[in-house]
Amino acid sequence: MRVRLTRKLAAEIDGIDLSDYAVGDVMELSERKGRLLVAEGWGVEEQRESGLSRRVLRFERTNPPVHRYDKHDDQSQAS
Repeated sequence: MRVRLTRKLAAEIDGIDLSDYAVGDVMELSERKGRLLVAEGWGVEEQRESGLSRRVLRFERTNPPVHRYDKHDDQSQAS
């Protein structure tokens, strides 16, 4: 099981040696050890294949938002 380490407070957690790993590293663990780290909040299951690159998408607004005002809005709220 592939697990991405999300927290690390010691070199060994629950009997699992983490001395060679840093937060963000992906480890290949047995199913039992991997599930234990995930269940206790030390890591998350890694879903990506190791050969795939990470793609970051960026959204950038080019025009300010348009706020529409309708005089009927004021009349409906006054009723």
